[in-house]
Amino acid sequence: MASAASSPRFAFRSEGYAWSVVAILCFGSVVSMLERQVINLLVEPLKVDLGISDTQISLLQGFAFAIFYAAMALPIGRIIDAKSRIGVIVWGTLIFSAATFFCGLATSFFMLALFRTLVGVGEATLVPSGMSLLGDYFPPEKLGRAVGLFIGSTYAGSGLALIAIGAVLGWLAEHPDFALPVIGVARDWQVAFMLAALPGFLFVALMWLVKEPPRSAPSGEAVGEAVPLSETFGFIGANLPRVIPIFLGIPLLAAANFAMNAWVPSFFIRTYGWEASAIGPVFGLMVILCGTGGTVVGGVISDWLAKRGTAQPGLLVPVVSALLAAPFVIAFPLAGSSAASLWLLVPAMFFGAMPFGAGTAGIVAFAPNRMRGQMVAIYMLIATLIGTGGGPWVIAMWTDSVLGDPMLIRWSIAVVASALFVGGAAIISTGLRRRG
Repeated sequence: MASAASSPRFAFRSEGYAWSVVAILCFGSVVSMLERQVINLLVEPLKVDLGISDTQISLLQGFAFAIFYAAMALPIGRIIDAKSRIGVIVWGTLIFSAATFFCGLATSFFMLALFRTLVGVGEATLVPSGMSLLGDYFPPEKLGRAVGLFIGSTYAGSGLALIAIGAVLGWLAEHPDFALPVIGVARDWQVAFMLAALPGFLFVALMWLVKEPPRSAPSGEAVGEAVPLSETFGFIGANLPRVIPIFLGIPLLAAANFAMNAWVPSFFIRTYGWEASAIGPVFGLMVILCGTGGTVVGGVISDWLAKRGTAQPGLLVPVVSALLAAPFVIAFPLAGSSAASLWLLVPAMFFGAMPFGAGTAGIVAFAPNRMRGQMVAIYMLIATLIGTGGGPWVIAMWTDSVLGDPMLIRWSIAVVASALFVGGAAIISTGLRRRG
């Protein structure tokens, strides 16, 4: 086979070029997560310099992101279907990279919240545009691997963000008088935001190397033809027993993961006295290895179970893995030593990531072809609001409003994150009671 595809409609470019597009999109995913996750290592200095609470920090970590996505997900999806997807990615990247840079110039919570909201452009443009591009670059028999690499690169991006920003903060600690052009001497958190923005402009340059592929659809279906949104919601309403486990259960598991990613660095800083420059590289490496490994293993196990005739493997794997994660999520923050916490965090993160290699594929499995895009958009909207927005916030609220002491963050993680895993597993398990 000389080309990337076994169908004539994919013969307009080589397989090597198609995989180079995957590599560029993966780099963009890493960049997006870098600009999104940088704030997780800056919690303590932001609280001091801007006088903000854990709850306000959680809004900057999650809800500021989710607000933009909630408002713009479907409109941007329609633009992606009608206009240049490369153009959407380029403009989206320019906006969220500029917004990340200006986060470093914020002087109040409200200014920082505004710029963090604009960072949400990256979430709303890159993933749906990239998925659409890959659908036209790869035939069905190779699309899974391409999409898997693209989506899986988010874990690499989260981990590399922690490693890179941790290294930057360590270097800045040794050079306290480091000055930026025009701005002059800046606080460490300001420099971190500004430096995190720079790779986005490199990604924009790389995107100009990507050619917009012809849009195509299988079986002679009209390109761009889609059912009305009302019909999609009607289909969801008629299939709630199949929809709820995925559209509500999986986002709760995502909330548990986002909660840990957001607050584990602060847990080690507050509980064990670690510096951000120290926990960043360690936790970042764990995110890369455990997050990516768990996702891949979850998908492999799901496929293996399906071949053996196991019913609903895409739901069974998330239920079992979430229940396996929960005890370790309780244990690691209460372990009593940093070494024990790190060792217990490994299985918590590995099992916690396994559901995402299996569960969401169920959307494609039962959704009619002409409403799959809208179904995915609606799922991502719910997952962003519950997972990205709710996860970090609910832990902060428990710390501020229930415990009343930021030094008790370990109890918030143990109670809230484990409850999210168990609750998500319970909802997903309702789908196991039906056949097919």
